Amino acid sequence: MLSQSFTYQLASIAENAVTPAARLLEQRFGLDVHELRVLRLIDDQPGVTFTSLAQQTRFERSATSRILSRLVKAGLVERAIDDHDARQFRLRATEAGKALRKGADPLSLEIEGLILSALSDAEQLQFRTILDKLNTWLNVEFIPQLERRFPEAARKTIKKRA
Repeated sequence: MLSQSFTYQLASIAENAVTPAARLLEQRFGLDVHELRVLRLIDDQPGVTFTSLAQQTRFERSATSRILSRLVKAGLVERAIDDHDARQFRLRATEAGKALRKGADPLSLEIEGLILSALSDAEQLQFRTILDKLNTWLNVEFIPQLERRFPEAARKTIKKRA
């Protein structure tokens, strides 16, 4: 049964960790974990474009757009037209957004510490090392190897009509 596959276990671990943490963060700060992720990405990269942000969140573009609209409406993020390309917006966290993030980050770290407290310090280091290695491999090597092994998984390019 695939319920014991590592991908199932990772999804289960993420769900078990994120759901209660998300409730607490939303109760305290009024943002869900996805909105906080977007706010953090913007705050870490002042002037980031929507295109770059959408790629980094790994959400659907429409979901990222809805989150961004909520953050702008709440006064946590501001958009400015790019000086060199009027089709692009540059995004920055407002002072209110920075303050909210400053309040949320310590709680997020405390929750993460509590989750990882099931592991010894050595196990935590090993776990993070393995996660980094696997994430790097997935971002660089996985798709090309998957496509070589399973050609039907290859990303299809859309040919433009002349």
